[in-house]
Amino acid sequence: MKKIIAIAAAALLCIGSFAQGKEYLASYFGIKSNGVIDNTTSIQKAIDYIAEKGGGTLTFSVGRYVTGAVYLRSGVNIRLDAASDIIGTDSIYGYKGQKAIFNGIGVENVRIFATRGNGVVDGRAELVRASYDDQKAKGYLDPATPLPTLFYFENCKGIKLQKFLYRNPATPGKYYEAVNSEVSVDGCFTDTK
Repeated sequence: MKKIIAIAAAALLCIGSFAQGKEYLASYFGIKSNGVIDNTTSIQKAIDYIAEKGGGTLTFSVGRYVTGAVYLRSGVNIRLDAASDIIGTDSIYGYKGQKAIFNGIGVENVRIFATRGNGVVDGRAELVRASYDDQKAKGYLDPATPLPTLFYFENCKGIKLQKFLYRNPATPGKYYEAVNSEVSVDGCFTDTK
């Protein structure tokens, strides 16, 4: 009986490992790479779907993908293929009052990485700040609204940022923020101050 239980447990581990390794192309979810269409809703649906399926990797192929704030889920990785750029929306409202483009609250085992070293996450700081200042001057924006960074992690474990270029966070000089979180950064670099 113990042998049967051990075999069943090993089979479940193998199934879990397979689910973690499954790759999903962004295009499967209708995510557009033209640098114009806001993909926030589609990217969030893709992340949520992959999480529901037990985890895996959402891969962005060549192109420019516009997004506002999205929420990471445990076990869901983001892969930037060669010449793929994730760019923040230029409207402060696209961040929904959140602190970053990618937000992780209480998530575990998330890897955001590039293959062949060419992926980019770009916050488009100048445009976001202009939107922020304009809406604040008109009195439309809650004064507590934060200027977004690129990544925000709170109470997270096993977060890995690897081998991509990050640039232009709307919060000057702050590419990511980690509160009570385990975040490792390897091979990431920037060309902005």
